[in-house]
Amino acid sequence: MSTEPVKNPEHEKLIEILKFEPCTYKVVMYGYGGEYVMGTVERKVYDYFKRRRLDLSDYAWDHGDDSSVPEDMQPFWPGSWHDCDDMGHAWGVDRNAGTLQILDENDEVVYEASTDALCGDEDEPEMSYEDEVWIDMKPAGTVVFVATSSEKGTFFEGHLELQSPFDITKLTLEVTEIDGNEIISGVKYKEEDVDNYGGDTSGKSSDFGFYIAGTNKHDGNGYEKYRNMDDIDYPMTGWFPKKINPVRTGSYLVKTAGKNSYTYQAKWTGARWISSWQEDTETTESIKIKEWQGLAIDPDLEENVNG
Repeated sequence: MSTEPVKNPEHEKLIEILKFEPCTYKVVMYGYGGEYVMGTVERKVYDYFKRRRLDLSDYAWDHGDDSSVPEDMQPFWPGSWHDCDDMGHAWGVDRNAGTLQILDENDEVVYEASTDALCGDEDEPEMSYEDEVWIDMKPAGTVVFVATSSEKGTFFEGHLELQSPFDITKLTLEVTEIDGNEIISGVKYKEEDVDNYGGDTSGKSSDFGFYIAGTNKHDGNGYEKYRNMDDIDYPMTGWFPKKINPVRTGSYLVKTAGKNSYTYQAKWTGARWISSWQEDTETTESIKIKEWQGLAIDPDLEENVNG
């Protein structure tokens, strides 16, 4: 009576390796993510932007060399927001909104998983947390610049030249956490970096802000911050009828006439009312208003910068 030989798992594994022909695998990650930056700026820069009611987003995307902001008040060179990164900088897919795929040389999917479901368990890639930065890691009162450029598409595409079968447990996803956002910014296989040959993403939105460390009271209002003039809580005047003109040129809240009246922002040129997004030229049409409201203080005075 014959018996089946006892199989040795290690021996069987070795046989598979010896039979394996060299193969190129592709590592791909796609979904939502983007570029995340955190750095510090001087308090005088924060005060300058706030006092002059500058839009930080406009400055961050301004690629001109003729910025009106003096060099000693520039948080970074106009348009170069990604350089203000002395605290942290990451680009990649958002761990909570991505997909990982492994494809063989025939572009057949051999592994696929949502990145938010990966925990580094058995039969999964390892999750390695490389860096973690947050606003309050700096002393109270420090001005921290936080920038996010959200994108959608393919963030990672790299090749693995393997002499043995692909093993998902040998794959490591490197995670950088910036202000609570977990970004998969790198990939390793058997402790070796996998080069990212780039991807194809499109921009969806962006957000730029100055935040004061140590000011979050966890009351729902968040940090003391400045992004644009909407973050300034200036006292307002009462509503004035259209027959009374503002003393200063600039932006004001206005109400339209009629039963379907609504409130929006407009610009007083010194002679007439125009839309806030228009320049005052001979061809610019005037708008009709019922009444207007403005700031109750002069925001350009030094003592009103934190008003």
